[in-house]
This record gives sequence, structure tokens and C-alpha cells, in this order.
Amino acid sequence: MPSARSKTTPFFSGNIDNPIEDFLQEYEELANSYRLNSRQKVETVIRYVAQSQRDIWKSLKGYVNHNWVDVCHDLHNKYVDPTPQGRYSKQKLQDYTNRRVRHQIEDKEDVLKYYRVFNRLSKPLLDSDRITTGKRNAVFW
Repeated sequence: MPSARSKTTPFFSGNIDNPIEDFLQEYEELANSYRLNSRQKVETVIRYVAQSQRDIWKSLKGYVNHNWVDVCHDLHNKYVDPTPQGRYSKQKLQDYTNRRVRHQIEDKEDVLKYYRVFNRLSKPLLDSDRITTGKRNAVFW
């Protein structure tokens, strides 16, 4: 199997923008091309997962039993494919602003980065009338 650091290998970060289904399909295609059996797929997949996610994966029943089908099933249950309603919530917007308050904005680039992420999280809420413009502005500041 190729190095996990290779730009052509699949990688699962655990981020909401990185669906588990896409990763599993890409990884399985790669593993099948190397003719890995079920046990080898389970033992190798962890190399292509972010360090922050590895303990979760290692605790899954399918991982412990070295059963690839069960691992996939467990992962689909663990990482529910997000719907637009779940992906964009007032709580996630508030969590983001709360995390950012701990980091001092030092330059124009920091402001732009904060604004872009804030916009990405808040615009769907505003468009679906789940948040008002006034509330959005209050959360921003």
C-alpha cells in the first residue's frame, strides 16, 4: 500500500466536509487494487485516518474483530452523513465564534479567514430563516 503521506491516497480527517462514504469507497478501491483481505484492510486503514480519529476507530467492534464489513457498518453509524439542517446549526455557529474569541486577530488575513468561515456557517441559517440578520450580526461581533 502507498504511503499515507502521498497526495494520491485517500485520507479521512473527520471533518464534516469529508464524508465517510467517499473515504471508504476510495480506500476500498485502493485496498482491492492491492488485493488486501478483510483483516489487512482493517489493519491498514488506520494509516489513512487523522490522528484525532484513530482512537474512535480502534474502539469499534469491527476493528477489534478485524472484520472489514463490520468496520464499514460501524463507521456509517458513527459518522452520519450530514444533512444541510445538521451541517448548519445555530449551535455550530456559536461554537465557532466561541472558539475564535480565544484567538487574537492579528492582521487582515485573520479577519478575512474568520469572516469567510462565519459566512459559510451563517448564510444557510439566514437563507432558511433559522436566524435573523440582527442575531447573525450580534453573534459575529
